[in-house]
Amino acid sequence: MRNLTDNEICQLEKQACRCNDWSKILVNEKFDTQHVTGTTFSGNITLGTFEKEIENKSGMKFHTGIFNSRIHNCHVGDNTYIATSTIANYNIGKNCRIENVSQLTVEGETAFGNGTVVHVLNESGGRDVKIYDHLSAQTAYILTFYRHRGKTIGALESLIDRYTEKQTACTGLIDDNCTICNCKTLKNIRTGKFATLENVEKLNNGTICSDEINPTLVGCGVIANNFIIGKGSKVYDYALIDNCFVGESCEIGKQYSAVDSLFFCNCQLFHGEACAIFAGPYTTSHHKSTLLIGCMFSFYNAGSGTNQSNHMYKLGPIHQGILERGSKTGSDSYMMLEVRTGAFSLVLGHHEKHFDTSDLPFSYIVNDENKSTLVPAINMLTVGTQRDAKKWAKRDKRKGSDFSDYIIFDLLNPYIVQQITKGIKVLSELKEKQSPIHTYNNVRIKDVFLSKGIEIYRSAIIRYLGEQLTKHINADGLLDTSKLLNTSNAIEPWIDMAGLVAPKRLIENELDNIENGKYTSIDDINNFFHNIYQDYENLQWDYTLALLNSCLPTNAAADKNYITDILTQYKACVESCKQSIVSDANKEFDPQSKVGFGIDDKNCKNDDFLAVQGSAENNSIIKNIIDEHNERIKSADEAISKL
Repeated sequence: MRNLTDNEICQLEKQACRCNDWSKILVNEKFDTQHVTGTTFSGNITLGTFEKEIENKSGMKFHTGIFNSRIHNCHVGDNTYIATSTIANYNIGKNCRIENVSQLTVEGETAFGNGTVVHVLNESGGRDVKIYDHLSAQTAYILTFYRHRGKTIGALESLIDRYTEKQTACTGLIDDNCTICNCKTLKNIRTGKFATLENVEKLNNGTICSDEINPTLVGCGVIANNFIIGKGSKVYDYALIDNCFVGESCEIGKQYSAVDSLFFCNCQLFHGEACAIFAGPYTTSHHKSTLLIGCMFSFYNAGSGTNQSNHMYKLGPIHQGILERGSKTGSDSYMMLEVRTGAFSLVLGHHEKHFDTSDLPFSYIVNDENKSTLVPAINMLTVGTQRDAKKWAKRDKRKGSDFSDYIIFDLLNPYIVQQITKGIKVLSELKEKQSPIHTYNNVRIKDVFLSKGIEIYRSAIIRYLGEQLTKHINADGLLDTSKLLNTSNAIEPWIDMAGLVAPKRLIENELDNIENGKYTSIDDINNFFHNIYQDYENLQWDYTLALLNSCLPTNAAADKNYITDILTQYKACVESCKQSIVSDANKEFDPQSKVGFGIDDKNCKNDDFLAVQGSAENNSIIKNIIDEHNERIKSADEAISKL
């Protein structure tokens, strides 16, 4: 870099440029004054070369340079275009476009949203999470739910504080290839490469992570304070964000309002409102009338009018809810917190009891005679659950492999099977009481539902074992059945950490390591979760062997006959499951589903329905379910033949 020459200074002044001290401006050796006009400079300035043209979405071309702007204490990279903007205290990368920005400034020291305290779940505090731009769903899970391990949390927060201190600066960064156009107030923000900010109303104290394959958009009318936005996310259409972390490939828009909340990968929130929620991966709400407050969700879908109460007008908004993975709430559902639902539960109606159904996954929780009533296991055999289990992996918008959040998509995984096993025990104990209606953790369960629930749960365990055995036998050949008698293969507890299922033992060991100062950076912790994710198949196989051992009948031999029997049962369970799911799907084609068709001629009802909905025989979802289940049976036959 070099100082401006006297001739260059003279030329810049002729082009309506002003500066109190031209000696503080350094330029590239190839700098050309031709492309800097009408601009006032102050403070320390470095300017790159402006040799190229850029083109906007409308096809209009602009030569790079600085025009009609005010620039203070900035570095401007090569071939960046700045027009009609006020910018102070920024390092601006190359190939950027900044146009019509009222204010892009850093004012004093800032950590750009890092270290912001989010009062998640409990609005009064107690589960506070310090956010930072590498926060994962799994680390946030520890910070939120392991507050009882004070030393661990203290050590983890110290690592976050150390990272936040490193991010603190008086100068911001607009990284290479960013576009910032037609924005009003942008204060104390930092952007990654290829980020786009268009028609933004106000941003204050935040980081917008972005890269070439996962570009991030902040769009029209957005107001955000104290925030982190992850790579590949879109926040637009007058969304209001305060004290929030928005993870990778999320979409928040259409006037959505969120405060003190965490959103992790692939969440999609429109129209409604969130307050103090932990939105794990794939949390979804599309309705203006929906309020999500004080709860943890993952793989969740909120029906219109969904609402919760976290305030009993006693000690403040301190109550929380846990809706485990795959849960749904129907239209106008209401829950008075505290509550906890089992995985893949469907909540319908109004509920004022503080129920815990975590050991009864795949259940319906309904309002029957103004009482919370549970129908166990029934959601396992619905086409909706099967469709959900397949869609999430396909809808992962993240590109590349450098992810923060680790997700196990399996419908049946060790954690779910563990809860199913508990469910069998719960229902079996209730059945022994011989009452027409049972009460369990503040829900009613009718006796007539118990046997069916046990049957569905047992079938699910056989299906899980069969899937794992089939996969391993077909991949590896003969199975060493002697491992089934290995006493070290005891069943150990698993947990679901906002998408990543893992043995609890490994997580507890990791917390001990954090507490004992083994790690020196937060990246070390992310690496641990990455290793768990990478080793999932091996860990799952250990669980499968332990489960097989526990299911072995007394005095029976763990031999090929035992495995063959499991696989034979598996085939029958798969066929039965297929029939139940297809039967449920066929309800969408019964006469009641055709009531709204043939609007002007009822004789055309069937033809109208067929033209719009098609037939059950040709429905792609049903056909895929049938093909998939048939393929499982075929794979089981192949495995049996190898024994």
